[in-house]
Amino acid sequence: MLINNLLISIIIPTYNSASTLGRCLESIIEQDCNSFEVWIIDAVSTDETLQIIEKYTKKYSFINFVSEPDKGIYDAMNKGICLCSGQWLYFLGSDDTFYNKNILSAVLTKANTCDDKVIYGNVIMRGENQWNLDNVIFNGEYDLEKMVTVNICHQAIFYNKIVFQLYGNYNLSYISSADQDFNLRCYANTSFSYIDIIIANFVVGGHSTNVYDSSFNNDKGSLYFKYFRARIFESPFLSSRLYLQRAALSLNSPLNIFQRLYCLLAYTKLKIHSIVNGSLLSKNV
Repeated sequence: MLINNLLISIIIPTYNSASTLGRCLESIIEQDCNSFEVWIIDAVSTDETLQIIEKYTKKYSFINFVSEPDKGIYDAMNKGICLCSGQWLYFLGSDDTFYNKNILSAVLTKANTCDDKVIYGNVIMRGENQWNLDNVIFNGEYDLEKMVTVNICHQAIFYNKIVFQLYGNYNLSYISSADQDFNLRCYANTSFSYIDIIIANFVVGGHSTNVYDSSFNNDKGSLYFKYFRARIFESPFLSSRLYLQRAALSLNSPLNIFQRLYCLLAYTKLKIHSIVNGSLLSKNV
């Protein structure tokens, strides 16, 4: 397939984003390819966001928007999935920007040379909070162990639209970790391809870093079981074994008795593996 025939849909959820949206859109307009569209999904902003959006939509036909009440950022992202027409979908925060003008052409080149349905790179952190330092590049190439412990930033990842058709959309039960849930779902079912570039400037301190998602963290062990089944016995889940224990023993676990037993066996096996490895390490010191 020719690169020119590939189309990226960039989905931007907004709510009272007047102070940052212009920079975000300018970083898209500056891209050195034109195989993209933009969908702004606004949650009825009360500042000047809508005026800024209208200014850009009048000037650029590839920028589209809707403004209506929603149930949060992931509801907006799900709306964008339904509205867009691109083969590849990308979600950009309204306070984030592309790292340089060559990002989309680099991703399209990668998409044209691989069969993987998810392509991801890095972001560079802008600003500081309790988790992140300014100008740190996040987060390199992933394997299964890394995937189950650290999420890929959604500003670093491009999805072929078919993955949403096959595996569903974002789960609105998770208020700040639905993207991590979706990434785990995808990783369990399809192939990922890493491209060693910085995709975006990611401004820390937003919704995903400030809001603790207790529902997702309570469900994490059961999600591991649901998505990975027999693989939860493998070493990549060693550092996440306590989530499997919780899935097995918690009164609120959604698993049935047989699934709980399965998770408990996996936890026990990983615990024994940890003890044996710890003993071997102490002998070698």
